[in-house]
Amino acid sequence: MKIKNTIKEFQGRVVDKTKQFKRQLELKRLEKYANEIDMVLTIYNKKSCDETMMVKGLRRSSGETTVRKTHQEDVEKITKEIAKKLGLNEQIVGIMAKHHDIGHTFLGHSGEWWISNIQEDDGLGNVCHNAVGARELVYTEHIYEQIIEKIKVHNPEVGPKELGKIKDALWLIMDGINTHNGETPEKEYIPDIRKEEKDFELEMLKCYGIKGYDRTIKPATAEACLMRLADQISYIPLDMVDGLREGLVRDKDGNIVDTLDEDYIQILTALGIDKVEIDVANKEKSYLKIAERLKEIFVNDVIANSTKGKITMSPEIMTLMNELRNLNNQKAVNHVILKEDQETYPPAIRKLRDKYSKIFMEEYLEDVIEQENDGKSETIDTLKKERESHSLLKKTMLSSNGAVKAETADESGKSEQFGAYSENDKRFIRYVLKSDARDLQFTRRSAKMALKESIAEELDIARDHALNQKVYHDKEELGLDYTNKNARIKSYIAYYIRQLNNGNMIGYNEENRRSEIETIYKAVLTGKLPEYYEDKRIRVAKLMADKYIASLNDSEFIQLLEEEKLVSQDQVESLTRKYKDIEDLQDEVYIQSNWKTVSQAQKDHTTVQGEVK
Repeated sequence: MKIKNTIKEFQGRVVDKTKQFKRQLELKRLEKYANEIDMVLTIYNKKSCDETMMVKGLRRSSGETTVRKTHQEDVEKITKEIAKKLGLNEQIVGIMAKHHDIGHTFLGHSGEWWISNIQEDDGLGNVCHNAVGARELVYTEHIYEQIIEKIKVHNPEVGPKELGKIKDALWLIMDGINTHNGETPEKEYIPDIRKEEKDFELEMLKCYGIKGYDRTIKPATAEACLMRLADQISYIPLDMVDGLREGLVRDKDGNIVDTLDEDYIQILTALGIDKVEIDVANKEKSYLKIAERLKEIFVNDVIANSTKGKITMSPEIMTLMNELRNLNNQKAVNHVILKEDQETYPPAIRKLRDKYSKIFMEEYLEDVIEQENDGKSETIDTLKKERESHSLLKKTMLSSNGAVKAETADESGKSEQFGAYSENDKRFIRYVLKSDARDLQFTRRSAKMALKESIAEELDIARDHALNQKVYHDKEELGLDYTNKNARIKSYIAYYIRQLNNGNMIGYNEENRRSEIETIYKAVLTGKLPEYYEDKRIRVAKLMADKYIASLNDSEFIQLLEEEKLVSQDQVESLTRKYKDIEDLQDEVYIQSNWKTVSQAQKDHTTVQGEVK
């Protein structure tokens, strides 16, 4: 047995070495065309470039506030510097870094959390900015094909075989984007060199379908591991600077604190920053030099402690970096969302998704998209006529000037019907019609996965309450409605209480649990539980509406709310107040449940002496 295990371990090491060598060749192949790859990605990375980072953009008071373009370029610089020292691929890690936040929603993490909370009520999964970016590029924009076309134009000598190999390797860049979520710190970052493209695509899907899954995946390359850590090295010092600059840091009396206090000084001096430097920064009220010194310390530490196969920091420096992040959370990040934000935005988002999902259903957009699937329609025959009658929609809505116009006199009636939509509605229709059957299938699969996950979670909650005779308190959060989720859980509790009373819970085990999940899951899919779950076509329509809403940037989002009369002018003026102008900031702050979970996880993983706590 011992000999067999030794042979197996040896074979495993050989496989790993082979795959590691192959991965380096793939990255080297992509490196030749880094300019072309970057040119194409840049087109799609303009949406969020002007959005702010930690500070909510609609409330920023300084033109110097960190925006995503600044942050992404900063991460690019950091990763290239470290990659050069470690012998990693500078060009490819730079591309990953420069475009890693391409999928961020409006108002940063808050936008994705609000949409996710709304989806939770319907058992529809999550929105994660890392997966949003990768999914948008791969399935909506068909980025691989665009990059290959760009390479062909700039390098006509490259043959079809080589182009095929380049295309086969492009997923590694998308994997870097999909795995960059560095909210929860790790002790070390080691790539999963056995990961293949199908694994990346499944991970992307699970980010939508399974809550918290995005924080469990490992990058396929050391380059992506490096970018994941560099993301933190960049945003932690910049959050400190923005917090002080924007008036987010307050003393116990609510007065603005715009200098580094003893809490910060203790960590900064422990990191090796001289007290004289801090005094100068406080006197000049300028902290970018301190931020740059911090990044320099972190970068040098990564270089000193990492290898090509493992990206890490010394336990002492990583612990201090994490403590600095926790201090930022306490002093600044906790203050960026106000009660009025939480009361206003989630209900408005829900109204938008209800409107857009209704349009999606009424115009049979799912069927229009599906027509591209070579006639392999999964829809029922009774919809064929409606699908054919709406076949013009995709052509007209995607016209160059965005206008809906008839191509022939016979089609004028249909065009007039579509022409009745507002420009906002047309933008939604044009957006979803960029999707194809592959993207639609991704949406359907994520809906099914999310459904099963929500059933499992809610059954577990219900069983715990029934077995332990606990009173269930409705899930509540300001601005959000969990009516459907609470109703489902209560129905499951009643089911388990009946089982207990009948003596049917004796010997309950994991097999029973899986069987119950599967039974309810199949019942929902076949429409046998309409009182608690919506039809699958409605679920798809809502997810496509959410996909569109998640694609909006800050200015597009607030403009849409204004034009749809979901906020008044007075509300807009209040929602865009500058933090420095808010006298009672501490009283107006609202800390979202999602952020509480993230920040607590960060606290729990602060110390990295030895094993991570």
